[in-house]
Amino acid sequence: MKNLFTVILLALVALTGQAKMKDVVWEQPTAFMGASNSTFEITKVELKETETVLHVTAIYRPGRWIRFAKESFVQTPDGKKYAFTGGAKTNEKESDLTPDSLFWIPESGIAHLALHFKPVPQDTKVLDFSEGDIDGAFGFWNICDSKMKQKLVLPAEWQDVKYAQDETLPAAKINKGVATIKVKMLGYKPGMKLDFFVGGFTPLGRKESFEKMLPFADDGTVTVEVPLWLTREVTVGVYGLAFSSIVIAPGQETEILMKICNDNKPFVAYKGYMAKTNMDLVNMKKANEYYDFIGNDDEVFLKVKECKTKEERMQCLQNIFDQRVATIRKSKLTTAAQDLLCMLEESNYMEWLHHFKFKYSNYFVGEDGKVVWSQRDLFENMEKNKDLLTLSEEEQTYSWKFLNEPTSPCSQEFWEALLGVYDPKAAEKNDYNNELRCIETAKNPELEEIAKMLLETMKHEDCKNVIREYLAEQQRIADELSNQQTVFYKELDDVAPENILQTILDRYKGKVVLIDIWATWCGPCRDGHKKMKPWKATLKNENIQFVYITSPTSPVALWQEMINDIDGDHYYLTKEQYSYILDKYESGGIPTYAIYDKQGNQTFKQIGFPGLDIFVQEVDKVLKK
Repeated sequence: MKNLFTVILLALVALTGQAKMKDVVWEQPTAFMGASNSTFEITKVELKETETVLHVTAIYRPGRWIRFAKESFVQTPDGKKYAFTGGAKTNEKESDLTPDSLFWIPESGIAHLALHFKPVPQDTKVLDFSEGDIDGAFGFWNICDSKMKQKLVLPAEWQDVKYAQDETLPAAKINKGVATIKVKMLGYKPGMKLDFFVGGFTPLGRKESFEKMLPFADDGTVTVEVPLWLTREVTVGVYGLAFSSIVIAPGQETEILMKICNDNKPFVAYKGYMAKTNMDLVNMKKANEYYDFIGNDDEVFLKVKECKTKEERMQCLQNIFDQRVATIRKSKLTTAAQDLLCMLEESNYMEWLHHFKFKYSNYFVGEDGKVVWSQRDLFENMEKNKDLLTLSEEEQTYSWKFLNEPTSPCSQEFWEALLGVYDPKAAEKNDYNNELRCIETAKNPELEEIAKMLLETMKHEDCKNVIREYLAEQQRIADELSNQQTVFYKELDDVAPENILQTILDRYKGKVVLIDIWATWCGPCRDGHKKMKPWKATLKNENIQFVYITSPTSPVALWQEMINDIDGDHYYLTKEQYSYILDKYESGGIPTYAIYDKQGNQTFKQIGFPGLDIFVQEVDKVLKK
């Protein structure tokens, strides 16, 4: 009896303890939201016995909508999922939300919501939120109490990384090869569906900019191969985390260790080529750290604002540049990192000096005394400030200190700086750099004669080889395209611009024609292709022809690759022909669409993608005639 009484008593105590268990609340919890960082904020998490509630603030454009899928769930570290049960508000500040329905953002641009789920254990320390395996799904990852500190555990192979004491940039020398970038992301979970970006530069021998987004594997790794002719500074990173510049080289490997975080400091360590320099660049080129280290344009504005004459402004800009270079040179950064930062500062100095009225007119001092950047009334301000710093022909001349050295082509700034414009002797001082820049001119498809002339005048055989290879590649592509029945590359170059549209339309007499004017670099154009693809498949047996028109602004190699996935006839016109058609349609932008009936009469025109329903409606009209 005594033992039975004890058991009953203990059971009552346990039940009483459960009844008194308090709700667990995480105030201002931390979370990784990827690209949604600027759209959502989780302000509070409540772990109750009866349910789990995420309190979310959505910051979005008024009149736009958001939607939370009914398949959404929260997940605990053991893999268990807890279903989404509703979006009922919990206070007057919040709004009701119905799963799977559109929620329209109010005029304030801010909405407070409560997402309810089945109860997770109240001793849970970390949660993930996911919309599930649906298109466009997003997640809030590693949601936890902001007071909880998570220790970063490095893989064994990264625990004792040793960096060189110093590194220097190599003198520019063409050496064709492939740079390999290997990335490991700590804390990565497959549902995050993150992509690693490499780009921000145009390789020699290519007209199109290098931009690649490669998905992480489930184990958080990704490998990117970058074709190069030279050592180059490139941009790497992940949307929703951070980006940085690093230096890579043909035939060299760079390893990057990253971590999932919400503090914009995801780069942990580097190995391989220029590891110490790349680590220095990560630390210095983060906006806040770099501005604290070197200063920003707000400070430049405040200093030149106090100057009374043009001469004082010029001297002020010179002093700022000199001081920044001195600060960089006194740092403990590698020589390579110092050189790259000095090139960056020289480029910024020249922007201020030669485009002063534009740079200066973007700033003003607000009522609180702080500097504000705004392009409101920019043109009026530029007119008002046009005489603050005008340069004479002699004052425009500049002798480059950093951006025309043997190592300068490693920097992205080198390829964007107007070397010969500001310094008439730039080519004389460094003829190899000059020929590297000439290669860019030779890649213009409308300047083939200049390319051939350069082959006769250039001194450096390795630079000539880049042009030769480029021209050979263009010829190979042209030969391939000429054998494709639905592709018309340079076949109509001799048609006068005023006749080109009718010449194309005459080929499709008796058919409905939908014209799509686009370019490879146009995001809305590509998005339109994607949205129209399923609809086009339903029209295969209809009397309609899709016609796609582009121009030399679209790199031929990239155009060739992209049109493989776009059913229809493709025309690559001259710049003049393309411009004439846009003028004919009174179009100031792309994509531009036009529909013609079977008699060749234009029945529809639209600038910008209007939505698939509009196309379905307009095409049905003319098909039924």
